[in-house]
Amino acid sequence: MIKKWHLKAVVQKTISFLPMGHKVNYWFQKNITKGVQLGDEYFYDRLEHAQHHIDTYQQYKGSLTNTQTLELGTGWYPVVPFSLFLVGVDKITTIDISNLTDHQKLLDTLARFVVILEDSSIEKYLQPLAERKATLLQVAKEAHQLTAAQILQKLQISYLIEDARNLTSIASDTIDLVHSNNTFEHVYPDVLAAILREFGRVVKPTGFQSHFVDMSDHFAHFDKSINIYNFLQYSNFAWDKIMDNSIQPQNRWRYQQYVDLYQQLNLPLTETDYRAGDIAAVKTIKVHADFKQFTTEQLAISHCYLYSDMSETSSKKE
Repeated sequence: MIKKWHLKAVVQKTISFLPMGHKVNYWFQKNITKGVQLGDEYFYDRLEHAQHHIDTYQQYKGSLTNTQTLELGTGWYPVVPFSLFLVGVDKITTIDISNLTDHQKLLDTLARFVVILEDSSIEKYLQPLAERKATLLQVAKEAHQLTAAQILQKLQISYLIEDARNLTSIASDTIDLVHSNNTFEHVYPDVLAAILREFGRVVKPTGFQSHFVDMSDHFAHFDKSINIYNFLQYSNFAWDKIMDNSIQPQNRWRYQQYVDLYQQLNLPLTETDYRAGDIAAVKTIKVHADFKQFTTEQLAISHCYLYSDMSETSSKKE
């Protein structure tokens, strides 16, 4: 029986071979799957991630005022960079391999923040500085007369489109906080290792890293007839050649593999926070032998935060 996720996989696989594939995919998600609107679920999910990054940095390092931050994976809407501006970050850099945001998406993001700033519901997530709140509200009033670049400049955000393995525009030992949300799972292992090495170069020896990883089958977000472990039933070969695609790749890594990578790179793993997941749901899947090294409990872990206090290591791996 053909399922909705089969159709989406075929479409994305086809799109991945087309010129300007990401733009075609955006049209597809906007008009067919309705997956790129800034709805409540996306907005508040990103606010919660911002809260986690901010709270954990403050726990280990103190105030984010006058710091520099770097985000991997800007995505469609820069909710986390806007949040960091509000708490006082001096220079906010966000990078992506493709340009996914635009003027209208910035307007949509600003509109969302105006609502929660004016009714003070933002305080459930973070404590905005008064002067930063005033600035963002003023930018929102002027936004239709400003370009996207001008909006970002006023919010002290630098939006870069470049390969995170080679951050030529960022000097060594300058970043206080490196962070990401729902990004590592879309990066293949050899590329992720290179990115983490580059992060080790740009982050300060006293800096911090905070990364959220969603290890669920992302097709299950679209097709509720399958569970979040559905992709574990396929061999690496079948997944790579048939189901996976360069538009929204999924490396299918499990929690323990990220932990092992950190150890291989001599990257401190100060603290982790993971969701144990649904063991019963895993047992409904005929897990492929390519995952035989993992216990059912290890396979079930579905999401995690990986926190690194860089001061725990005396020398950064070159």
